[in-house]
Parts: sequence; structure tokens; C-alpha cells
Amino acid sequence: MNIYKKNLNQLKQNFVYNETMEHDACGVGLVASTEGVKSRKVVEYGIQALKAVWHRGAIDADGKTGDGAGIHIEIPKDFFIEKIEITGHRHDDSDLCVGMIFLPRNDYQGQEQCRIIVESELTKKNFNIYGWRQVPVNPSVLGEKAENTRPEITQVLFKHNDKKVIGKNLERVLYETRRKIEKEALNNQLNGFYICSFSSKSIIYKGMFLAEALSDFYTDLKDERFISRFAIFHQRFSTNTAPSWDLAQPFRAIAHNGEINTLKGNINWMKVHEQEMHSPLFDDMENLKPVIPSGNSDSASLDNVFELLNISGQPAPLAKLLLIPDAWSKKSKVLPKDHLQLFNFLNSTMEPWDGPAAIAATDNEWVIAATDRNGLRPMRYTVTRDRLLFAGSETGMVDLNEKKIVTKGRLGPGEIIGVRIEKGKVFTNSNIKNYLAKEYKHFNNQIIDLDKKFPIENEKNIFLNEELRTRQHCFGYSLEDLELILHPMAEDAKEATGSMGDDTPLAVLSDKYRPLYHYFRQNFSQVTNPPIDSLRENKVMSLKTRFGNLGNILDFDNLTEENIYVLDSPVLSNSQFDKFIDFF
Repeated sequence: MNIYKKNLNQLKQNFVYNETMEHDACGVGLVASTEGVKSRKVVEYGIQALKAVWHRGAIDADGKTGDGAGIHIEIPKDFFIEKIEITGHRHDDSDLCVGMIFLPRNDYQGQEQCRIIVESELTKKNFNIYGWRQVPVNPSVLGEKAENTRPEITQVLFKHNDKKVIGKNLERVLYETRRKIEKEALNNQLNGFYICSFSSKSIIYKGMFLAEALSDFYTDLKDERFISRFAIFHQRFSTNTAPSWDLAQPFRAIAHNGEINTLKGNINWMKVHEQEMHSPLFDDMENLKPVIPSGNSDSASLDNVFELLNISGQPAPLAKLLLIPDAWSKKSKVLPKDHLQLFNFLNSTMEPWDGPAAIAATDNEWVIAATDRNGLRPMRYTVTRDRLLFAGSETGMVDLNEKKIVTKGRLGPGEIIGVRIEKGKVFTNSNIKNYLAKEYKHFNNQIIDLDKKFPIENEKNIFLNEELRTRQHCFGYSLEDLELILHPMAEDAKEATGSMGDDTPLAVLSDKYRPLYHYFRQNFSQVTNPPIDSLRENKVMSLKTRFGNLGNILDFDNLTEENIYVLDSPVLSNSQFDKFIDFF
């Protein structure tokens, strides 16, 4: 931190940096080994990088309470085996599982209820519980508000009794068990209960402290045995939801900088997808529903779906392309054909979670950094000769020797960079998309482009003169709508421009007739984002519409038995409409 402030002061003196030009947004990033080797320096670099983006989070008036910060790393087995042996147990060579859990702090009866639910569900799933561990913390680094809302922070240490249940299968059992625990806690109205992580692979340390206080608050992180092949870090800047311990990031799969402008629609569509969800991988699908619990932030909701896709077998890069897609529909002359086919299939499978975004994510097989299709959140990366990948919201988060840098740059709109954790190999944006296009090339056979099948031809008017005006009036069209909005659209094929002001009374309060659609208003993000210029909008935004795709998102091999129909626009001509009626 001292090095950072010293450099900042030097930049100010040389007129390179001006505080008035600062823009606040979450800080997010990762550090990963590119040779698949766990090391202490990965964890230390992750903590150092988090401290460097402290200014991207808000600070309360008490000077110590933050919006939330945290780090996601692999489980240090040697460290936790020692903690198990202290309890009088001995751990064999089976996979060690750790649950990082927040309990209601001043409600001792509630704490006991939470522990009973956790132990009960673990026992039902054939887990052997070693015991509970009180996580050592240093409350003196917390502000008054953070301390007043601080949960009781504990860890449950356990293993599965069947040594054949390992890897992905074990993570699926843990996921389903965690979801059942969460539902039971909710049904018992145990407020303050939250599971940060519940895994045999990785663990999350987070809270409402300042980024610089992470390793001071969680003294575990200073132990040299905390080694990892990746470290995902996040400094939160609260926008759409108030700060709280559980909403601090990273979440279980992603760390997210951005806003989701389509959140309500995404949540509603997910409820629809839930009706078709089924998989032999899980014992009881009802344990997984709702996929998105109520009261989540937009980032937490995205994480819920991202994690579900990972657990059901879809790798992190595919989940990213599915939920935060590229702009691809107008790049047919630029992108390879197999990429277009992949994007077309993914676009026809689920709805995009649209909005400015930069993410760092892991499924414990991949660790990736990526941006949204507009590239409205920065993500810069560096690969060093020390076999490390650094990616984050800013350059210079970690002080590196320039002579050891192999390559560096920034991710463009929709781009991804990642590491296969076991193989320890860096995959560039093109590497990842080539790999996915090859793996999923057989999924494009069910997509039917209706615009090509039914082109516009022999177009005729249906209504004219008085009959047309009567229908326009009944639908709520005024002369102003016809002259200022529809006329330029019909004559120039362009969107009308004008003031966005609306001084008419709300439909529900108006004493004039208002058509039904006036009673509905579009929701917008509460955050001001950079304006989209017309050239960028034309390249990255699309009206492409699809239907007939409500299949089982947990089984891509048998996503739907029916065809998926795609339209370039939701607007149909009269001739197309007639053909569709005959076709369907």
C-alpha cells in the first residue's frame, strides 16, 4: 500500500493523475499459475492485488467499514489436516471438504439450529464430520457498522465416506447438499445464516472490511501453508444493493464488476427453465430450486446460474459465453463459421444476462477472466516468465519486473483469457473459442432461421384510410406518434431521435383513456453507464429473437426434442405472418 501511495503521489506531481478524473466501480481480478503448480506467491500476489484496488470500493464514514472484499483460493490441505488432528481425529487420503459458514452472531439458539441442519444433511449424504472450527479473526480492523453486523464465522470440516465419490461427482453431491441446507435454514427463518463456500476444491474468505484489511482480519491467510494455483479477488462498490457480509465477493463461481440491466427478466426466464430441469446427476431436483433465491444481488443471481451450469458439467468458458455472450450476429464476414455456429446455438439456448461486466471465474477446472460484448468494464492482463497470469480491473496492481513480462494487454469486448488449472496452460480468446466450437459443433442442427425460410415477398396492406385510423386510435397512436416516431422509421429505416422527457401523467393516475401497454414501464439499471454510440451499437446489439428453446439446460446433449426457431427481428411483415400461421 505504501508503494502504491508513493507512486500515486509521484504521478500527481508529474500531472499524470488527477483525482477529479477518478471513476468508482468494483475492482476484480485473478492471479493464476500457468504451470499447474500450487504456490504461496499466488496467494500473496492475490492479496497484494486486492489491496491495490481498494479505491474502487466505497468507505463508510467510520473509515473502516467497506462495501465488501474477499479472495477465493484452493483449500490448503496441510493446514486443515492439522486442524482436524487437533480435534483428535485422523484424516485419511480421501478428499477433504471445508464449509466456510456465517452464523447469526448473537443468537446462540439460532447458531445451534444452523449446526444441527448442516450436520443432519451431511450425515444423510454419507459424509463423516470431523468437527467445527472457529475461524480466528481480528475485529479491531473493522469499522463500527461492520462489527455490529459481523456474523459468527465458522468452518465445518468433513469428508465423504465413499472414497469412490471424488472430483466432479463429489462437488455435485456437495452442491446439492448445500442447497438443501440453505432451503432448510430458510424454512426455519434462520436469518444471518450463509454459506460462503462448501467444497472439496476451494474456499472463500470475505467480509465487509476494507481490502487492505483482508489478511489482518483473517489471520489464516498469513499462514505459509496457504498455497494455491489461483486466487480470485474482489473489491465491491455497492450500487443496486446495500453492503452486507453475505453479498461481499467473490461468490462461489464468479467475481463480478458490473450491473445486469435485464435482471428481472433473467430471473423470470430462469423460473421457466426450472420447469424443464432434470438430470440423473442429482438425487432430487427440488433441492436445486429455486436456482436464484429471493433477495440476491444481481451479481449473486448471475453466480447462482453460472455455478449450476458448472456443476451440471458445462465448463466455465462455455457458461460465460452462454450467459454473457459475444456480439456475433453481425460479424458473419469476420468470425470463423464454427464460432458463428457455436454462438448461434448458445444464443438459442438461454437468455443473455445483459449489462456492462468484467468477471473473474472458476469451476475448479478452469480459471478465466472475461468481459461483456460492449467491453464497458476494463480487464487487463499480464503473463510473466515466472509462469503466472495476472488479470484485473487495472494495470500495475502488482509490482512486476518488466523484463520478466512475456505478454500483456487488455481484453476487448466479449473476450476471454484463462488457464486450465490441472494442465497449467494459458488459453487466449481464440484458443478458448476454437476449443469450444470443436467440442460443441454438433449442436447446431436443430436451429431453423425463419427469415431465410420465409423471406418477405408480395407484401400487401390489410387496412387503409378510415379503418386504419380507427385501429391506430384504439391502439393509442396519436398524430405525434405517427409524425415524429413512425414517419422517420418508415421513410428512412432509422430510429427517431428526440427528447426523452415524458410530461404526461402516469397511466394509473390519468383520467384519460390509456392503452394497456402504457401501464408498464421498462426497468433500467440504477447506475450510469457510458453512452453507446451509434457505430458501436450497430456492431454489438441485435434484435435477434428465438423461440421453441425451452429445453433442459442441464443436458446439452438432449437440450430439446423440437427445433429452435430464430428470427432476425421480433417484427413480422404481413406476408411472413401469414406463412407462419400456415407453417405452425
